[in-house]
Amino acid sequence: MADILYSKIAKMPITRKYQMSSLLAAILLLSACDRTPPDHRASVTLPLYTDGDADNGAIIYQDACGQCHQLNAGLNKKGPQLMNIYGAHAAQLTDYTYSKGLKQSEWVWDAETLDPYIADAQKVMTDSKMLSNPMPDAKERADVIAYLSTLREAVPVVESEEK
Repeated sequence: MADILYSKIAKMPITRKYQMSSLLAAILLLSACDRTPPDHRASVTLPLYTDGDADNGAIIYQDACGQCHQLNAGLNKKGPQLMNIYGAHAAQLTDYTYSKGLKQSEWVWDAETLDPYIADAQKVMTDSKMLSNPMPDAKERADVIAYLSTLREAVPVVESEEK
């Protein structure tokens, strides 16, 4: 069998051999690559936001936000995942591409920054990637913020590979 394969390769034009070797090298390189691990925000340290109803906020979140935002690290959609968002610095995840304005904002996601951003992201930050419909109802926004403040998950411990 090896003799047949060798004779076929020996008869190939040189350009075809280079194409095949390039393809093989690419396959080997790609198969050796590790997937970039998902990024996590630090654990939430702010107290729960209690000026809204978190249970109602969960319902509103599913309807208004869930299409673009996930709650699991590494599962960014159109928008970044939102676990541990409350109290986190804006544009913090390395596995999501944020707008220039958000990266430069130095915002911390709390009620004071989330409320106007959820109300109308494009009005607050013209280059915002968040293209959702404005949420004019202050009670609904407070409920969503209360829900976001409950999204708390311990950051996984990553063991060092150094020995």
